[in-house]
Amino acid sequence: MNFLLDSDSYKYSHFAQYPKNEGLFSYIEARAGDEVKFFGLQYIIKKMLTKMYSKNDIKEAKEIVTAHGLPFNEKGFEELRTLGYFPLKIKAVKEGGVYPVQIPLVSIQSTDARFGWLVGFIETALLRLWYPTTVATNSYKIKKVVLKYTKNTDFKVHDMGSRGVSCQENALIGGMAHLLNFKGTDTVISLLGARKYYNADIAGFSIPAMEHSTVTSWENEKDAFANMLSVYAKEGVLLACVSDSYDYKNAVDKIWGRELKESVQKSGAIITIRPDSGDPIELIPYTLESLAGNFGFTNAPDGKLLNSVRIIWSDGMNINIIDEILSNITKSGWSPDNVAFGIGGVLLQKVTRDMYSFAYKASAIKIDGTWRGICKSPVTNPIKKSKSGRIGAEFKDGKYIVRDIDKDKFENALETIYLNGDLIKEYKFEDIAN
Repeated sequence: MNFLLDSDSYKYSHFAQYPKNEGLFSYIEARAGDEVKFFGLQYIIKKMLTKMYSKNDIKEAKEIVTAHGLPFNEKGFEELRTLGYFPLKIKAVKEGGVYPVQIPLVSIQSTDARFGWLVGFIETALLRLWYPTTVATNSYKIKKVVLKYTKNTDFKVHDMGSRGVSCQENALIGGMAHLLNFKGTDTVISLLGARKYYNADIAGFSIPAMEHSTVTSWENEKDAFANMLSVYAKEGVLLACVSDSYDYKNAVDKIWGRELKESVQKSGAIITIRPDSGDPIELIPYTLESLAGNFGFTNAPDGKLLNSVRIIWSDGMNINIIDEILSNITKSGWSPDNVAFGIGGVLLQKVTRDMYSFAYKASAIKIDGTWRGICKSPVTNPIKKSKSGRIGAEFKDGKYIVRDIDKDKFENALETIYLNGDLIKEYKFEDIAN
């Protein structure tokens, strides 16, 4: 995609609206909520700022922007292309970390007196880090709920959202964000993203699983299940078997519980039964009792743990339902390790920038060799008041404090990530996932 066309329309007229200056400074923050798990900047920088655009890109952009009814800064973009790199210093907090809202997560400063306008021009693309950060944050909040019941969180919540997003890139970015917190995913493109942009080997894992077509294409349900066992059930292997194609309770009680019980036990595999419809608050306890009556259970330190079988529920899951299910089963004496969850569109698609009110604001301009703080302070909505100055954040006495680089002496929690075309600090996925 043409870098020069990845901005909002009104940005193209801004280069001539600033006073004569030698630099601009902006920052990104989340303004609402309590905390966010920061992720995605390295992906955006690698895609956007590590390769210079071409003469043909300028030609294409000029044609489209002027036909669109806007001025085009051809001279500025030509000078920038001749320079050969993007003259920017980008600092940020560590990816994968959890931070309070209302502190700068990222700062962006121009480093060449000719290109202060560039800081504003890239806002549209750079602010999109709201999406991976929001997905990572929501996934992290689910993990905190799961941790109330068990420390075995790696495969507790499985990403099933690839088909529920608007495009492949959302699946890649959002899928990576979820893998910061859990290791289970069916969003295969996220593995490529983590490998390409965060130097991961394999960031997530999955298991053989049935879908309704691989059940209903057989003449009867039992034959479909039996085939699944014969092909994939081996010692220590986990399989997922959707069991509500017809009569879920019959499948649990009769087919799995009696007719295929011996095959399951002899295989040494763990068969994960997947209801895909109905009320989980009612059906999960029912399934636990039915399977326990046929397969038995072991008294684990945290409750009764089914032998040979487990449950995964992925229909309509969200943080509140997961909490309610785990609360109910643990109060009834069951180990939380009996049940796992899948989440789709709620995880990767049902999010907006307003969820944590992400903003990208200019806070300082350099005129006649001196940085001057600037901010908005609308009387009609004081909540939208922005910060002024070249700001950073100091971690002191267990909390983050916003500081002014030109006025305060402090250790900035924001490190230099990108400088004049070079990625200065690069994260490996395994170092930021937790």
